[in-house]
Amino acid sequence: MKLMRTIIIALIIILSLSLMTHASVSGSNYVIHEIYVFSLNGEITDTTYTELENALQLAESTPNSALLILLKTPGGELEAALNIVSAIENSSIPVIGFVYPTGSYAWSAGTLVLLSTTIAAMTPSTVIGSCQPVEINPITGQEIFINESKILNAISQYFVEVAEFRGRNATFAHDCVFYNTNLGPHEALRYGVINFIANDIPSLLSEINGSTINGVTYYVVNPVITYYQPGVGFQVYEALANSVIQNLLSGLGLLLAIIGFATRHYYLAGVGILLLLIPLLIGLPINWLGLALLIIGLAAIAIDVHAGFTTHAALFIIGIILAALGIVLLQPTYTAPSWLIAANQVEARIVLYTLVAFAGGFGGFIAAKVIGIIRTRPLSERLYWPINDVGIAVDDINKDDIGYVKVRGEYWKARALDNVKRGSKVFIVGVEGDVLVVKPLS
Repeated sequence: MKLMRTIIIALIIILSLSLMTHASVSGSNYVIHEIYVFSLNGEITDTTYTELENALQLAESTPNSALLILLKTPGGELEAALNIVSAIENSSIPVIGFVYPTGSYAWSAGTLVLLSTTIAAMTPSTVIGSCQPVEINPITGQEIFINESKILNAISQYFVEVAEFRGRNATFAHDCVFYNTNLGPHEALRYGVINFIANDIPSLLSEINGSTINGVTYYVVNPVITYYQPGVGFQVYEALANSVIQNLLSGLGLLLAIIGFATRHYYLAGVGILLLLIPLLIGLPINWLGLALLIIGLAAIAIDVHAGFTTHAALFIIGIILAALGIVLLQPTYTAPSWLIAANQVEARIVLYTLVAFAGGFGGFIAAKVIGIIRTRPLSERLYWPINDVGIAVDDINKDDIGYVKVRGEYWKARALDNVKRGSKVFIVGVEGDVLVVKPLS
């Protein structure tokens, strides 16, 4: 009897230890106190990845936090999407993907991002799917669907691996690439593609609270919701990437270039060409775009200063604007709290201070040049009267008669000190009121 009791007690202890061990392995908890919200709205690009990486770093630096990605995207660049997936899968915090608000969609690369998130959700009247890769002609903008098996198989298998990593439906991951399958929220939930359907963010957090996903139980306790705001540089980049702004810059640049070459006001053509360059450079990553604009802007300033502002400071002004945009785009974004010491902050500050020092030194050089040019002429004549310049006679002008001459691409009334033939060069010796005084250039 005593032996039987001993055996029963031993079995109870072994069973209890087994249950405790199982609970400790599969029953981990994660308490969420703070949620950072990142809006992935529009095409997925390298800039999107950079912004999301900054938001993820900020969330990871906060204890008991999670990142909530609001998805409304038609898709985008595959490489950028792959980088986003890698960042999400290697994150130390839960990342929640939510196709929101009502009427939104996460097609193509957006579907891949949703599949990679720790917790996936959709709001009613939203759609995911249509993941067949597309190649876009950068010149014409024409979309060409890719049907090569080598590419389709590679992308499809990647979708499948991402889905299986999160325990999602691998069949949908395969079919959305090969057959452009689309799912609404109820179908996606039924087939195990997403975890929840929610009407809004509070409803989603309520659904997540107490739920167990892939062996982790999540508790949302008095959450503080913080909406991530990208830096000024990213906002400027997004504004420049806007199709309306690009069309406006292209149209204005083309118009100025045509007018400049047609009227021989070449400085206008130069400004037009610079405006045309901006939309062509938008495809570059934000840092490279900033560097390109800074170099072009400084070059325009240097050319105008070296030419003595013969462009009426048009190149100088556009150069200042481009250089300023370049510095803004190059400005590093600090996402970690001020008390967190990190090597990348030190490096970013070094880069920023170097740029400021360079811009300051170059600005001082430009200022010295400007002052020198201004001092070479009387105050009443600087940058206006073309005294001591050379022009072309538009008319035959007899001695002491009034005619027209062309100077710096502009037409002026002129009185000739001697007979001047049409098309010949004249030298401007002075001014009488608003009439130039010229003589033939021998």
